[in-house]
Amino acid sequence: VYIVYMGKKTIEDHELVTKSHHETLASVLGSEDLAKGAILYSYRHGFSGFAADMNPGHAKALSKMPGVVSVFRSKKVKLHTTHSWDFLGLDLMKPNGILQESGFGVDVIVGVVDSGVWPEAESFNDKSMPAVPTRWKGICQIGENFTASNCNRKLIGARYFNQSVDPSVEDYRSPRDKNSHGTHTSSTAVGRLVYGASDDEFGSGIARGGAPMARLAMYKFYEESSSLEADIIAAIDYAIYDGVDILSISAGVDNTYEYNTDGIAIGAFHAVQNGILVVASGGNSGPYPSTIINTAPWILSVGASSIDRGFHAKIVLPDNATSCQATPSQHRTGSKVGLHGIASGENGYCTEATLNGTTLRGKYVLCVASSAELPVDMDAIEKAGATGIIITDTARSITGTLSLPIFVVPSACGVQLLGHRSHEKSSTIYIHPPETVTGIGPAPAVATFSSRGPNPISPDILKPDIIAPGVDIIAAIPPKNHSSSSAKSFGAMSGTSMSCPHVSGVAALLKSLHPDWSPSAIKSAIMTTAWNMDNTRDIITDSFTLSYSNPFGYGAGHINPTKAADPGLVYVTTPQDYALFCCSLGSICKIEHSKCSSQTLAATELNYPSITISNLVGAKTVKRVVTNVGTPCSSYRAIVEEPHSVRVTVKPDILHFNSSVTKLSYEITFEAAQIVRSVGHYAFGSITWSDGVHYVRSPISVQVNDFIRA
Repeated sequence: VYIVYMGKKTIEDHELVTKSHHETLASVLGSEDLAKGAILYSYRHGFSGFAADMNPGHAKALSKMPGVVSVFRSKKVKLHTTHSWDFLGLDLMKPNGILQESGFGVDVIVGVVDSGVWPEAESFNDKSMPAVPTRWKGICQIGENFTASNCNRKLIGARYFNQSVDPSVEDYRSPRDKNSHGTHTSSTAVGRLVYGASDDEFGSGIARGGAPMARLAMYKFYEESSSLEADIIAAIDYAIYDGVDILSISAGVDNTYEYNTDGIAIGAFHAVQNGILVVASGGNSGPYPSTIINTAPWILSVGASSIDRGFHAKIVLPDNATSCQATPSQHRTGSKVGLHGIASGENGYCTEATLNGTTLRGKYVLCVASSAELPVDMDAIEKAGATGIIITDTARSITGTLSLPIFVVPSACGVQLLGHRSHEKSSTIYIHPPETVTGIGPAPAVATFSSRGPNPISPDILKPDIIAPGVDIIAAIPPKNHSSSSAKSFGAMSGTSMSCPHVSGVAALLKSLHPDWSPSAIKSAIMTTAWNMDNTRDIITDSFTLSYSNPFGYGAGHINPTKAADPGLVYVTTPQDYALFCCSLGSICKIEHSKCSSQTLAATELNYPSITISNLVGAKTVKRVVTNVGTPCSSYRAIVEEPHSVRVTVKPDILHFNSSVTKLSYEITFEAAQIVRSVGHYAFGSITWSDGVHYVRSPISVQVNDFIRA
């Protein structure tokens, strides 16, 4: 399947747009009937293009036709709470907090592109919600086990996109969720209050989304599909037509692609042109550098962090003198508590080959080593009859389905357990009942799995933009028995997929509070008010290295909803700015069919809420424009934290606003110092504008590659 992208629509009649697609494809296939049979989707709402079955020769021929911007193969896309909202400071009882002042996000429409929704979940009840906004144009698409009555004043719309799904895929041919992911992310973003929610008695409390009174629209795609990107582009196209305000996408392709062949980047570009903020997960390929995805500057890219809650269990050896703390992953009960035998494969590896001949039935399998060539094979372990798995926190490669009870232990504990297993003929351990612990620190910390910068496509644009809770997040899921009528089924999941809806929920609150704010203004408010300190009042740490993290891990910092509601100043970037930025990149960012003029915007010139210089040679000056959205008559003073070995100069260093002067610009110059100890490496700092009440902070990342010599 190939995607043929044709840029902005030149005609508004949807039927004529589709007809033009048939004619375009027919010109290479030979007839309009063949073209109609080959087209899977006609993108005709937010932009123009189509997805169709064709061979590489046809694709090449189409790429040379007038009106065609780009042609690319449709790539596979992967899907990337009780306490987390309290950790973010969204107090339900605070009378003048952002929740109450925004009406809990009332009437903001959040579109979620994901695996579907379980409409019976209590998180999606519509009790006391007002009528659906008249501006809504979406539908409740009927399908397998899904009728129009499954939508209500909360779940106001649902569509599914399965044109590229193999008939053998076992999933509902409807918006109904089978694998839990979409229900979990949706309830995290906009779920209603549900009392007594827990995951197998872990984390018991009030489950709620960030914007409980916001509306939900689900756009389902199928992870098992062979051509998901085409489906996701169709989902975004319809979300634009339906009239969503925020679009939350907890998915992405494995690798980063140039913007003109990145389906999510293309769809998001047109969503932003239509006033829709697009929030997307940054991927789960950490802790390695340059693994961040969804990197286009018009996307709000989200990394994952921990919160101050954990689930802990103690594993004790028979001597009762040796123990270690373990984390129950997935929080499955099963045979967790009590005395168990342990087994291990050759040298601590857990593959089908290394476990061959090892008696596993009724035992916990100890896996202390893994690699890309020798991954921990969950399916082989379950097939052998094991009771559960103990795995170290350094295991990097895992395959198979996580269906057994799993405990994660520090690597030192794993080595200790392996030594005990090697020296004892009959090895046993005692697993104590897990407990929920809150108030732990340091938190937040950048999650090990969270993908890192620098940005592999546009190194002068910092990514991720922000981090948000993504570890052990409890939210609604379908009941284990899909025929059950239970409306209170909850589960814990981890990933940037869980972080993304936290940001989408906050964005919905901001949109309700400030309906006139543009997508970039909301994005700026979230970024410039973020925390860069943890609950121990120290710099945010990296869960992998256990040392200080940096903006390539946490972006602008950890989301701070209360401060984002009143940022003081915002950096506004227009759709035209993004188009000019694309023009500066040439063919890798050919988003529109219109020709670029001589005017362009380099990445460093884009009015972005962060500043990155990937190749500082000598001196470099960049310009930024800030818009006052706070007190009309106010003065802001610049506070600069210089990156190591870089001199920073700000002109002017004081900005005076009044009722008629709401926008002001400043220039910031970076100059490599004569004594440079970090040539070829990044150094980090920040610029903060403050009026004594607001602190508008932008992170700075600079890679020095040369310096001015005397």
